[in-house]
Amino acid sequence: MRKLQNRKEPAEELKEKSKERLRVFALYLILVMVIVLLFWMNGVTAANNIGFDNENVYILNEGWTMVRGQEAQPVTLPVDGSSAAGEAVSYTKILEKQDSYCNMIMFHSSHQRIKIYLDEELLYTFGYGQSTPVRASVGSAWQYTRLPEDWDGKELRIETRGVYDSYSGNQETVYLGTKTSLVFMVAKQKMVSLLVNLFLFIMGVLLIISSFFFKAAHTEGRIRYLGIFAIVTSTWILLKSGVGQIFTGNILMSMNILYLLFGLMPILTISFLLTFDSFSKNTFMRGLYWFSVGSYFAMQFLQLADVMDYTQMVSLNHINFLLIVIGMAGICIRKKIKGEKIQDISVFVACFTFAGFGAVDIYRFYFEKTMQSNVGFTQAGLICFVCSLGYSVVKQSSEEQTQMIENKTLKKIAYMDILTKLPNRTAFENRMEYYRTECLGQGPMVMIVDLNGLKEINDTYGHKAGDLAIIRIAQLLDRHFGQPLRTYRIGGDEFCVLAEGETEETFGQRIRHFLGEVEEADKEYAFSFSAAYGYVKSGEEGIDKAFIYADKKMYACKMQMKQELAKEKSW
Repeated sequence: MRKLQNRKEPAEELKEKSKERLRVFALYLILVMVIVLLFWMNGVTAANNIGFDNENVYILNEGWTMVRGQEAQPVTLPVDGSSAAGEAVSYTKILEKQDSYCNMIMFHSSHQRIKIYLDEELLYTFGYGQSTPVRASVGSAWQYTRLPEDWDGKELRIETRGVYDSYSGNQETVYLGTKTSLVFMVAKQKMVSLLVNLFLFIMGVLLIISSFFFKAAHTEGRIRYLGIFAIVTSTWILLKSGVGQIFTGNILMSMNILYLLFGLMPILTISFLLTFDSFSKNTFMRGLYWFSVGSYFAMQFLQLADVMDYTQMVSLNHINFLLIVIGMAGICIRKKIKGEKIQDISVFVACFTFAGFGAVDIYRFYFEKTMQSNVGFTQAGLICFVCSLGYSVVKQSSEEQTQMIENKTLKKIAYMDILTKLPNRTAFENRMEYYRTECLGQGPMVMIVDLNGLKEINDTYGHKAGDLAIIRIAQLLDRHFGQPLRTYRIGGDEFCVLAEGETEETFGQRIRHFLGEVEEADKEYAFSFSAAYGYVKSGEEGIDKAFIYADKKMYACKMQMKQELAKEKSW
């Protein structure tokens, strides 16, 4: 019979597996069918474009002339004019009528003052007349201006004056269209960046919130630093990519926030790394943290003192990031040489990946000046960094939290009497050791309490009744001598109370109330329920002597109670 049953079970399993494979096949078949239908419908369907981007945007890259001083030469945008700071470099072009209605031009500028002319009539200026308390860039922004109705066939001239040598003479792509089409073009170009960084920002907020659920200091700090880093870096990328202009036109404020956040990034990176043992024990990394903090304050001082502005000090932050990578590489090399295992390997991998992506953008920053946004690789690296470390850190921290709770529970159990839920003998001995070695002031009141007749209760009514008696006396003791006093179960039927800061009068009142409830409880049981006690105030003789004296008093009380009980029975 058993053999037939064993044969039947595999047959049923094979049948279920076949059904599961059929369900999976059906799902994949539907997905393939949907994809094929979408391609087919896209190929055979024709309809008017009524999307938000149905107005054309024209790219004006060809037919420009760059004029610098008396020199003029034809160029194709984007172009790096390579001129000195403050030098006027102009780009001219005859505008030609397009297929659809256009009334506005737009382009992006980086740290340049801009003037736009049409047939030498000034249409627009940017960067002139700004008021700042200290030296500062005019900012980087999308420049746009409306053209007059008769712009066709007229000469457009864009005059640029760079604030710094490295940005002077640059001219990026010029777009022609309506305001709606141009703004939608920018929004569409930056949509991926906006969504990705919004996701990273929300993830950073969630990491900070989750950090409050962890008790360990290093775990809490680790998750919180990662969350703050995600928020700061994602906000910086949004501002750096130019998408911030969709929400605010205050270019100078956006620029200052951008630089303040960028300066925080090395500090937050090292703060996060120092929560791991691989980095916290490294002298170079600890020193690098204070170097980054000092650099940040130095940057603020130099800016406010009007010595250098933020843009001129960007390289200092790049140096900080380079030193972080060198420090991490040094830790890896040292461990490899010593043959030691590299701890926190996921952190090293995530950081080196982020550094690799960031290095590409740093290269673009120094050698591709016409790029309006050179943070695309940094953004990709940030996604890898935050997502991978966010998962691993929260997972590791959750495991540590679980282990800590388990250890705390085990420790609590180790110091707790299971039957009465009072502190046990181990907890009592630890407290006694404290009074022996550390407590230099007035000692506590020491009281020994012994449950009378436990053996007789066990023998006559069973151990369940004996346990009930022990639990009840423990409850009464805890009620009258619990917090802030301490009551311990130190033996089978013995308890000890250690009462700090109690006068004999107050302690005596507690005893009277306790004995009163013991007498009331005696009426509830078939067996005799009573307790003997003895107490003394510990003093210069020490806690151990006080315990002995209290124990002797308790036995004297017990003997007296036995004699009184014997007299009652003889009557």
